[in-house]
Amino acid sequence: MVVSYFHPFASGAERQALAQGLELVRRGHSVRVITRAVPGYPIPDEDHRGVQIHRWIRTWDRGPLFAVSFVSGLVRALRRLRGELDVIHTHQALWEAVAAGAARPGLSGLPTLVQPASSGYYGEAQELLRTRGAPLLRRAILRNTHFAAISDDIAREWLALGVPPGRLTRTASGVDTDVFHPGPSLVEADLLPRPRAVFTGRLHPQKNLPLLLNAWVEVARRSPANLILVGPGSDREALTALAASLGLADRVQFVGAVPSPAEHLRAADLFVLPSVAEGMSNSLLEAMATALPCVVSGVGGNTDLIAPGATGVLVPEATPEAWSGALLTLLENPDEARRLGRNALARVEAEFSLRAVVDRYVGLYRELIARAG
Repeated sequence: MVVSYFHPFASGAERQALAQGLELVRRGHSVRVITRAVPGYPIPDEDHRGVQIHRWIRTWDRGPLFAVSFVSGLVRALRRLRGELDVIHTHQALWEAVAAGAARPGLSGLPTLVQPASSGYYGEAQELLRTRGAPLLRRAILRNTHFAAISDDIAREWLALGVPPGRLTRTASGVDTDVFHPGPSLVEADLLPRPRAVFTGRLHPQKNLPLLLNAWVEVARRSPANLILVGPGSDREALTALAASLGLADRVQFVGAVPSPAEHLRAADLFVLPSVAEGMSNSLLEAMATALPCVVSGVGGNTDLIAPGATGVLVPEATPEAWSGALLTLLENPDEARRLGRNALARVEAEFSLRAVVDRYVGLYRELIARAG
């Protein structure tokens, strides 16, 4: 597996790679992860619960030198390990995919599977088109053996970039239903009173949290509900100031980073995700597995997971009025909210459990290995 950062540094793609890696190890497979060296974390090689982590990619911080150093470092790492690998799976699709494509001539036919992490402005396809030298980089990326799209939106973007339909498989992210499930919470007493809406994830511009805070003004005026924001991020200070300026200081709680959001999800009454772009959100899958009714933006992989009126609510307009209306509808109709949560849980158990998703990836790995001879 190839991913830019990895345990203990984690956001969406990293968390999914770790979960899948641990499940593969549980089944008896050997999993190696090639990732970046992290300043101040002086462990180049680590065994994390059976997953072998190699922090071998040393990079310059930014600009063209970052790209050159990342690609050259990853090419060297792949060639160093080629005799011990059956398949290479990148969990991101810009510089990781460029390097995997560039390395292929020296990999003795080893199959490479490229999996973009997201779509839209923050996705790799659009980032590629904004990058200097995009035509050359695109050619390197298309040298990879196969592509995996975790949402319909990602599939459309990469087919438009020239990936042949026969070399792209629709896949999905998975959630560990042994960890994320309904039940009592151990953090109930630490949170603002119910009813509670919870957001879990990075406090980052991609998540569009100022929109949620502006919508919460009307929610707070018309209901006793409180908003709980769980996760780290560069936007926390600005969001805290915005909440105070909107008169929400006593109705919004910033929890910060937690090892796992499972307990906070079990302490919630609904889940909210106003992102401007998503691949297939781990946070949304975790909330669905906890049987929470979910109110999410109609973007990316959100539209693959949420069937309006069946497994949750898609908000098509990025306006405070649309969001406050959607949230209040569920807060004022708890029976409907519980129905949506039960349906969301049933869909996750049937289609998106970690075991089911890894089953599909193992099948794809075996197919690619067989084709490679």
